[in-house]
Amino acid sequence: MKPYNIPMSVPRLLSQLQETDIALAERRQQAAAFKAELAADPLAVERAAIAAKKDDLEKLRHDLREIAAEVDDFSARIKHHEDQLYSGRVTSPKELSALQKDIDLLKSHRAPGEEQELSLMETIEETEKAIDDAEIALQRHKEALSRRRVELSAGLTKLEAELAGLEKHRQELSAELSPAVNTQYDLLKKQKGRAVARLEQGVCRGCGIAVTTSWMHRARAGEVVGCPSCGRILFLE
Repeated sequence: MKPYNIPMSVPRLLSQLQETDIALAERRQQAAAFKAELAADPLAVERAAIAAKKDDLEKLRHDLREIAAEVDDFSARIKHHEDQLYSGRVTSPKELSALQKDIDLLKSHRAPGEEQELSLMETIEETEKAIDDAEIALQRHKEALSRRRVELSAGLTKLEAELAGLEKHRQELSAELSPAVNTQYDLLKKQKGRAVARLEQGVCRGCGIAVTTSWMHRARAGEVVGCPSCGRILFLE
């Protein structure tokens, strides 16, 4: 790149412009991260798990009602037979024996239902406790999330104020540079990521390559000098 004479302050302005752009990029990245976190729903999985547990609980209760109805039906039939058995109205040994057999059979049919009923009641109790515990934990997490969102909102407000200040400062710096220099800076920034590189002890810190003494003198004189190796604009304190 052929150097050309420009005001002494231009390389420093370009360095400040780059520092401002770096700060802007960092603040924008932080602001985007804050906005994404604010928009996210980190408790969705917890709420879905509780809803699933409640669905399971409703099914368990439905099953319990059906089993209880069957057990009650058997119990009613057993009571009816026992009432006949002990009423004194039936005196035939054969009929009494038949009634007892029917009662024993009905009880044998009722027993599995009673066991299942007890098991369901225990499972329901455990599920209700699990839901209560999960809802307590969810409430605690909601409170923590609310506090975090307050912090994020405050941080975002601060970042937006900083961004506004940095953008204003960038406009002011850019206005002090010629259109040609602004274009050169923007092109190098697009190509290299960073358009300006410090020149320290004769070495371009952008690529690590040493430059000639004459190039150092030109940079020291305030010219817009491009590194012969990487093309970045050299800035010498």
